[in-house]
Amino acid sequence: MPVNPKLQRFPRSKVWDARTQKIMDGLRTYIHREPQPTVSKIQQDSLKAKPLPDSFHCFQHIVPIPNDKVQHLLVKAIDDVKHVEYEKPILAPVTIEWLCHKDPSASRSKTAHSASEQHDILAQDTSCNLTILHVHGGAFFQGSPEASRPTTSRLAALSGGRVASVKYRLAPQYPFPTGLLDVLVAFLSLIIPPPHSPHQPIDPSTIVFAGDSSGANLLYALLQIIRVTRQHPPITVHGHTVKFPLPFPAGLATLSSHGDPLVSLPSYWLNRVNDLYLEIPWSHPSYPKCELWPTNPPRSQIYATTRAHAHPFITPALPHNCCGMPPMWFAVGDEQFVDASRTVARRAAQQGVQVEWIQFEAMPHCFATLPGLESGWQAKSCMQKWATFCRACVEPKNPDHGDCPRVKAVRVDYSSGAERETSIDHDPTPALAVIEVERRIHAVIEQDENDFQTAQAAKVTSKL
Repeated sequence: MPVNPKLQRFPRSKVWDARTQKIMDGLRTYIHREPQPTVSKIQQDSLKAKPLPDSFHCFQHIVPIPNDKVQHLLVKAIDDVKHVEYEKPILAPVTIEWLCHKDPSASRSKTAHSASEQHDILAQDTSCNLTILHVHGGAFFQGSPEASRPTTSRLAALSGGRVASVKYRLAPQYPFPTGLLDVLVAFLSLIIPPPHSPHQPIDPSTIVFAGDSSGANLLYALLQIIRVTRQHPPITVHGHTVKFPLPFPAGLATLSSHGDPLVSLPSYWLNRVNDLYLEIPWSHPSYPKCELWPTNPPRSQIYATTRAHAHPFITPALPHNCCGMPPMWFAVGDEQFVDASRTVARRAAQQGVQVEWIQFEAMPHCFATLPGLESGWQAKSCMQKWATFCRACVEPKNPDHGDCPRVKAVRVDYSSGAERETSIDHDPTPALAVIEVERRIHAVIEQDENDFQTAQAAKVTSKL
C-alpha cells in the first residue's frame, strides 16, 4: 500500500508493529490535515465531554473567587523569579470535577443531591486516603476535565483514590499566567476550603499533583510558586488566615511533561520518527485566522509572548531551585519533548529530590492518552505505574522493604515489555549539559522574536 503523501516527511519507524504504525499514521494525518482548522475550532472540539461509565461517581463544584491577595501572591512569585512581560491575570471562579470509582459492595440509603453529600459518597468509596489534583494537557489552549475523563477515571480506578480535575482558563484568550492562577486557586481550595465547600480541609500530605504535557508544566510551576513564596507574610483567603510556607503535596506525577514550549532542544527533531509533529502547525505565520488567533496585539506564541518564555514558570527546563520539593515521577516515550523532561528530572535529582523516571521505547508524546494507543499494553502499564506512584506517595512506608532508591530510572522495551535499569543522564543518548540547554532555549527565544518582528514589519509595509 502506498504511503500517504502527508506522511512521507516522517521517518519510518523500524520498531513499531503494524498496529502502532497504522494508529500513528492516522493521528499524524489528522494533525496535519488540510485545510487546517482554526485555533477556535481546535479548542472547541477539544472541550467535548467524554462519557463516563456508571461505575464512577462524578460531580462538579465551583470554587468562588478569592480576594485579590491570591492574585498578588502569584504576581509577586513570578516577578521575584524573573521579570518578563505578561498580562496581569484576573481572578475568576474555578470549576473542579471530582470523581472516583464506585465501591460495588457499598449500600446506598439515599440519593445524594448536594455537592457535600456527593463528596461524602465519593470519599466513602475510596480505598485509600489519596486526592489526586489533576491538570490536563493540550498545549495550554485545548482540553477540559470532561474531555480528560478517560485519563482521570483510570487514575481513580487504579489508585483507589479520588481525583479533583481542574477546569482552568485556556490560552490564547487567557494567556500566562491565568491558567496558573486557576490551578493555584484550586490547590488552595483543597487545603483551605472556602465556605460551603463540599469537603473539609484536605491534608496536603494526602494530595498528589498529576498532569500530562502542558498540565504537567502548570503543576511544576505551582511547585515553584510554593517554594518561592515560603517567606511571604500571612494573607487572608475566604476568611481564613493562610500562613507561609505553603505545604508541598506528597508528590508530583507527570506524563510527557512539557518543559520546553518553544521546542528548542534536539529531541524535537531527532525523535520525529516516534512522534506526531513535523512542526507545531498553529505557530506558522500563515495559519488560518479566527476570533482567537492571532491575538490583538499579536504575539508569536499561543501561551505567552516569546520573551516571556525565558521565565522558568513557563519553561521549566530553564535553571531554577527545586530543593525540598516532593518526590517526582516522570513517564515519557522516545518522544520529541523528552530532552526537556529529562532536564527537569536531572535537575531535581541533582538537588536532592527523589525522582523516578520511566521511558517507554519508541512511544510518542502522551502515548497513554492518545486515541488507539491508550488500549495498548504500553499505555496500560504506564497508567498502572502512574496510579501506583500516586498511591505510594500517601501510604505509610513499610520498614521491611527498606529505603527506596533516591533516583530510579528504567527503560521499557517496546517488543517484550522488559524493564532494565538505566540512567537519566545517558540513555538512550547523552543528556545535554544544563548550560547548553539554557543557551539553546535563549537562542530560540531571540530567533523567534526576531522572525516575528520581521514578519510584523513586512505586514505593515505591505499595507502602505
